[in-house]
Amino acid sequence: MDNNYIWKKQYEIGVPEIDGEHQIFLKTIQKLYEAYQKKLPKEILSGLFLELYKYADFHFISEENIMVINGYPEYEAHKKEHHNLLQKLAGIINTFDTKYIDKDKLFEFLLEWFTIHTTNSDRKLGAYLGTIE
Repeated sequence: MDNNYIWKKQYEIGVPEIDGEHQIFLKTIQKLYEAYQKKLPKEILSGLFLELYKYADFHFISEENIMVINGYPEYEAHKKEHHNLLQKLAGIINTFDTKYIDKDKLFEFLLEWFTIHTTNSDRKLGAYLGTIE
């Protein structure tokens, strides 16, 4: 197992529901990484990509609902960021279905996406929610 895909305290935003979903999201990335390491067949990797995409979509909707319910002032910008990240992931999946993907670039993107979004945008949301509870 690669240490990059282990939950770290720095990823916490202080909202248990979101932190729990982030932990599952990171485990899903790890599962895909391990499947690549084991050189599993493309059909299995495709299923794991689909799982990652659907979980990201679910998580973003869940997080956006929390924002709307709590009147988060940066909701529109955060939602747009989610949309852009999901579009990039969809593009990667479409590329994977048709040709070779550079595994190192893929996991660099996924880990960077997860860490930057979590420690920047989501931390702002966590700070906001902490002020209204």
